[in-house]
Amino acid sequence: MCRTQIRSLGGLLNTKLGNRILGLLFLAAFPLYGVGSSLLVTESATLGLALVLTNSLVVLAIGRILQSIAAPYGRAVANSYLVARLVEAVLLGVSGYLVYKTGMADSGALYYRIAMIGLGIGSLPLLAVLTRVEQMPSWLGRFGIVGYLALICGIAADGFGAVDFGLFLMIPGAFFEVTFAFWLIIYGFGCGTLHET
Repeated sequence: MCRTQIRSLGGLLNTKLGNRILGLLFLAAFPLYGVGSSLLVTESATLGLALVLTNSLVVLAIGRILQSIAAPYGRAVANSYLVARLVEAVLLGVSGYLVYKTGMADSGALYYRIAMIGLGIGSLPLLAVLTRVEQMPSWLGRFGIVGYLALICGIAADGFGAVDFGLFLMIPGAFFEVTFAFWLIIYGFGCGTLHET
């Protein structure tokens, strides 16, 4: 059993199971939003909206769980991250609803962009704190910081019309979230790092 100093929701996150649940939530967000948003402009738009709104609940759960993990090390950072995830959840839901209502794929783009920029900004201090207190490996924290900085730049580039370049810049952030999810599933907070065996 891993030793950890994490104070958590009902003690669940003090377990390997809690870390795995968090990792699975990170992985679930990709198909929920990706498939859901692509269905919003099809005959299956209602299913698409349901998936996008479910993604918003997953995003909110990720925010709440990571807030409880980071709070002992920096309450302001932890609360800021929760707010960023809350804003992301609401704005992605609004974005999906607008596409659902209008049938136009770009009608929710501004809300999506604001949500992603907020996620990136809110994630930077969280990763810095979790890396500093050695709750995650330094290489993973640095990878996340670079990934989210690239995400912010990619979203900005997309907003200014450089869609292909913007998409290219979003890739490191997505790779970080997948890597982070698998690290949570395999190791988790306070349970060692990938360079420890």
